[in-house]
Amino acid sequence: MKGMLKHLLFALLVCLAMPAGMHPQQGFQVKVMLQKDLSVYMGRDMVLSVGEVTIPPGAAGTKHRHPGPTFVYVLEGAVDVELEGVPAKVYRSGEGFYEDAHELHMRTKNASATESACILAYHLSHKGEPLTQPEK
Repeated sequence: MKGMLKHLLFALLVCLAMPAGMHPQQGFQVKVMLQKDLSVYMGRDMVLSVGEVTIPPGAAGTKHRHPGPTFVYVLEGAVDVELEGVPAKVYRSGEGFYEDAHELHMRTKNASATESACILAYHLSHKGEPLTQPEK
């Protein structure tokens, strides 16, 4: 279980697109909220992972994809998000967005240069599958 939580923490950090060259401990702060095996309901080793992520002022991420559907809810602040083929949009506290499985996430950026943003990220994936696939 401990190893699985470490894997989830790493995957959530990558998932939320830390800036290139930034060490995870220096950037986004991730708090694993939940990891629930949904196989009994959905079959085929399905897992729901939920993480609370604090994004420092001005922090931005890189392109990536998620293997399963992803829903993000903004708890505090504002996050500038761009998905492939969709105009960039700033999501503020109380708003959320959805990403289809394998949809290219072009950018995640804290819209403020002075205040942190905090989001909840919900991921549906297969057990053991990395939550994020960085785009090359």
